[in-house]
Amino acid sequence: MRPRAVPPERCTVLGTSMVDDDMKALLNLGPSFSVAIPANEETFDSVLCGIHRFAYQLRWRTHQGPTVLDRTSTLLASFPFPKPRIRVPKPIPSLELSLATLEVDLMRIYRKASKSRFASNLTSQELRGLKKLKAARQTFRITVGDKDGAFVIMPQDLDKALTNSALADDSIYETSSYRSFHQKHQILEAAVKCVLRKRWDAKTISRFWTNHPEVPTYYSLIKTHKLEQNVDLANIETSSIKTRPIISSCGGPADRISWLLVKLLSPLLHYVGSHIVNSHEFVDAIQHCRVPTSAYYVSFDAVSLYTNIDNNAAVRALLELLNNHREEVSMWGFSNEDVEILLEATLACNVFRFNNTFYAQKRGLAMGIRIAPLLAIVFLDHIEKASLTKGIIFYKRYIDDVFVIGSSFSALTSTLAKLNSMDVNIKFTMEDPDEDGFLPFLNTRVRFCNGKPEIRWYRKPSSKNIMLHSRSAHPTYMKVNVVRNLKGTSERIAANDRESDETIQRILSENGYKNGSMNTWRPHSAPDGIALVLPYLNEHISKQVNIIVKRCGLPVRLIFRPPPTLREILTSSRIYESGCDAEDCQFCGDHKICHLRGTVYMITCTKCGQRYIGETGRPLRERLNEHRRAFASPQSYPTNSFSKHRTAMHTRESLPLLEVTVLHRYLEHPVERKIMEAREIKRHHPEINSRDELAEALSLIA
Repeated sequence: MRPRAVPPERCTVLGTSMVDDDMKALLNLGPSFSVAIPANEETFDSVLCGIHRFAYQLRWRTHQGPTVLDRTSTLLASFPFPKPRIRVPKPIPSLELSLATLEVDLMRIYRKASKSRFASNLTSQELRGLKKLKAARQTFRITVGDKDGAFVIMPQDLDKALTNSALADDSIYETSSYRSFHQKHQILEAAVKCVLRKRWDAKTISRFWTNHPEVPTYYSLIKTHKLEQNVDLANIETSSIKTRPIISSCGGPADRISWLLVKLLSPLLHYVGSHIVNSHEFVDAIQHCRVPTSAYYVSFDAVSLYTNIDNNAAVRALLELLNNHREEVSMWGFSNEDVEILLEATLACNVFRFNNTFYAQKRGLAMGIRIAPLLAIVFLDHIEKASLTKGIIFYKRYIDDVFVIGSSFSALTSTLAKLNSMDVNIKFTMEDPDEDGFLPFLNTRVRFCNGKPEIRWYRKPSSKNIMLHSRSAHPTYMKVNVVRNLKGTSERIAANDRESDETIQRILSENGYKNGSMNTWRPHSAPDGIALVLPYLNEHISKQVNIIVKRCGLPVRLIFRPPPTLREILTSSRIYESGCDAEDCQFCGDHKICHLRGTVYMITCTKCGQRYIGETGRPLRERLNEHRRAFASPQSYPTNSFSKHRTAMHTRESLPLLEVTVLHRYLEHPVERKIMEAREIKRHHPEINSRDELAEALSLIA
């Protein structure tokens, strides 16, 4: 690796000349670049959180002993959404000394690191660029390109103009309201409870539901590969920019049940004959295909597939496929009718928001919901079964990209015509091989010579060759894996191909890697180990941490978490929702905080200065309103901490104001929130918390 390597220019700047060389230098590092940070109090909090979460899981596993999970438990074990509440396990005498020693030893290493000299992994120009981009958050919109993986930066006015132009298509979108969102949320809740109660108890069903869903938000990805070569990007017209619409549904009303549907229905893809999941499957299939020397080959591409799909037809196609393979696919006791109810209710949750205006998608699938790719694949399979002619020798599809071989050119054009006649909104385009006979498909180039395939590894001309840069603050073993995967993919597709080898070397050089093999070490991982996630600082500290973990004798699977990446620092899908939209909000000042979830917060009574520390996974305003109600009506909440504080300190005074400070945010797992709540209680010694609250919180890190 080359520690001072500077990447070539590879970000795209649209509609402005105000992005200077400093900003470009930073953006050229790519979205996955992790910015090194010195060890500080936040680092220590992260270390303690990792240790105590590991201890929590180890204690529970020891209490429960060896277990054999039933089917429901196995499903829930892979559930990506945390439980809303936790129970603190009792201490295990045989483990407590080892856990305490591990904590002391690890904290000693990280505290020592905080006193050592810090070396940034950014150049002085890149540091200036980072500072400027942070200061310009209200001016620019930074996203990642649709296909090239590089940063795209544009004025927010241009981004809004592009989005408003897309949303003006009244055949796809219409204006809506929060009331409509809430109604559809309630309809989905009723459908989920109606179906799931047939199989599971109320506690299990509650895992697939959230009482406070996020409103999905719209954003677009710029199709940089479709920008004209000679156009002046600084003065480009909106009509010259193509975008891909995304409706981010993370935390939305249908997010969890959509996950369940994907889990249940994904096995059906084995019965979609044309479906492939990656280029390796494609290469294997084409190498086993007998192709006549007179055959013709082209590729098809479905135009704007997701927004043009008939949702009802897609659901019918999936149910038909399910009915045909009911015996081969385990549906956990759910009937076709159950699946139909859940699918229709999920797709009906089509309300989203952009720039604080509500819209609904009238037609097509929203790219951004978990079930959309599966429905799109099955829907096209339904169309293909009625369209393929006898002259088709080979037909493989990755989502909406098709590689097809026909016995004659007329067989190909006939198939294309049939595909385009099956649905008024679904249209395919056709691409012929180039003048050398090569046809690009995924990351391969294919041509046939005397019926035999010649396959080469391929990077599109529009590709910016972005990969994890050698200067990124990631562990070396992660960088080695990235390089090995790049080389391995190329070799599996086309071994000993000189052109591919030269391209690989150029890509590695642009990202700061030298030629030759790379040696590394891997973090300790005990058999059946429990994850211990710790912050990554540098290789020297990581090796010391690894030695301590290895000799502790506990079942640890050590994982190092890199610092935030440039994508996490600079981009957001909810950039236009940063201001509070509530009238006369009691909690938001210069920054919107009332919507935050997964927070640890501190409330200060402005009259006496006493403090309260708490945590919540709900929107912060929900929890703060509960505190305010208790503070305003102590007689109605006699055991509440704020009721007791009002009675003891401000009985005859007007209602004091409460000042809110968010100490930690975006902590999704309740264990992490409880640990950081306890950490802050030890740090601040709050006076308003009751003794029971303090004892319960501190028990997790005792």
